[in-house]
Amino acid sequence: MSNTATAPVAPGLGQMSTQDYFALAKRRRFWIIFPALAVAVAIAVMAWRLPNIYRSMAVILVEPQKVPSSYVQTTAVTGWGDRVSTIYQEVTSPARLKRIIDAMGLYPDLRKDEGEQEAVATMQKAIVVEQVVAMGNNAAAFRISYKGRSPSQTAQVTNQIAAMFIEENLKVREEQSYGTADFIESELQKTTQQLQEKGNELNEIRSRYGQDLPEAGQFHFQEAEALRQQLHTAQQQMTQDQQQRADLQSLAESTPPTVDVDLGAGISSPGGSQTEDLQTKLNALRSRYGPNHPDVRKLQAELDQAKAKEADTAAKSATPAGTTATPAARKRRNPVIEAQLEQLDQDIEKQKKLVAQLQTEINFHLSKIQDGPAIQQKIAVVQRDYDALQGHYRDLLNKKMAAETATAMESREKSERFVLLDSAQVPEKPYMPNRPLMIAGGVVLGILVGFGVGLAREGVDNSVRTEREAEAILGTSVLSGVPEILTGQQLWHNTLRLCSVALVTVVVAVGLGITIAHFTVRFL
Repeated sequence: MSNTATAPVAPGLGQMSTQDYFALAKRRRFWIIFPALAVAVAIAVMAWRLPNIYRSMAVILVEPQKVPSSYVQTTAVTGWGDRVSTIYQEVTSPARLKRIIDAMGLYPDLRKDEGEQEAVATMQKAIVVEQVVAMGNNAAAFRISYKGRSPSQTAQVTNQIAAMFIEENLKVREEQSYGTADFIESELQKTTQQLQEKGNELNEIRSRYGQDLPEAGQFHFQEAEALRQQLHTAQQQMTQDQQQRADLQSLAESTPPTVDVDLGAGISSPGGSQTEDLQTKLNALRSRYGPNHPDVRKLQAELDQAKAKEADTAAKSATPAGTTATPAARKRRNPVIEAQLEQLDQDIEKQKKLVAQLQTEINFHLSKIQDGPAIQQKIAVVQRDYDALQGHYRDLLNKKMAAETATAMESREKSERFVLLDSAQVPEKPYMPNRPLMIAGGVVLGILVGFGVGLAREGVDNSVRTEREAEAILGTSVLSGVPEILTGQQLWHNTLRLCSVALVTVVVAVGLGITIAHFTVRFL
């Protein structure tokens, strides 16, 4: 027979029968009982030590706008869901929660031990806002809940928070409404000023370029055409006068001087000079026909010619001896033709001035017609800006009236608002902790932990415990097994040891439960 020691091999868990499991539980009963007892006691002590937490809820109804939106359009820029989120941030701000904590004396121990910030953070966690889904897909209400240790304080705090939500909603909607109205009013004033400035600019352009406006183009064109007709008439008249003057000039050069003696029959006095005779005839004709008669004008020209000749004769008589006059000086001209030539020269000069004046006026009107498109474009740009500002002004005016109507609707509480549907009631029983459930869970968890510890202890124990294990190790059949036989003193010592272990286990479990409860309170 070999002397080599062989390590005992225990059967695996999969190879164990139900009887083996019962034997394992009996054999490792204390390894199972003590951990299970510890876990159950610790959880029970924790459940007993945790304070009662009460929960109170208030339901706020979102009441729709009473006036149809087709008549009055609301100025709210966000939906009520987004507005609730915004109001939640406002209500749960540290400053507001601190006022509630101070007013109602909440969290005295926590404030004393941890400080104000920890109390505010705990209250923020205790406030929960959730939507209530009504019939259909849209939520028509939301619920506000608050958890606290005092039932009455919990209900008071919940109602106060609900009132803050309603007040903040009304305040937010009024601020949005008044803010919209103020913004539109400022834009309206700004647009009014711009409109006035653009109107002044347009009036200035119209007054400066009054004759260059588009409607004046037809006037300038008609004036230019009328002036062209006058210019053509004047040019024709001047051409006729020039032609007549050329003809008279040729006639004057080819016709000898003549004296009209028919006009002086029976009037001239004998022995008088030619100048005196002409003067007498002229006075008689002027008194009979007036100064503008052709014969009077012709005789006036002859008289002027005679006076000129007499003056020339007098000058010749004063000329030194041996000096003779030129043939042109000795030649006499026809006074009638000369008077007509003089009149034609005057008419030609007059027509030349008229032609120059007419041409200047025509050029002026043509320049106005040519400058018309540029001025028209400039006026069109200013007019377009003015019309756009007018349209924007009318649009803002309509929006201002709509905003004022919406503001009046907000002030009369005819718009969408929050209404307290169910106020928070004083809770009759605590919301948490659920002690029976915790204790039951602790027992179940303890049993599982105990079995786990027992199996672990069984796995690390290499001793031979049954005849089957001995047969597996020795490779031969076992005739009989000898049970463990203890004396009365050994049984007493074992009982005392088990009681001590149980007592220690309970004490440790109680301390662990108290410790866990102390740290768990912060998260409630």
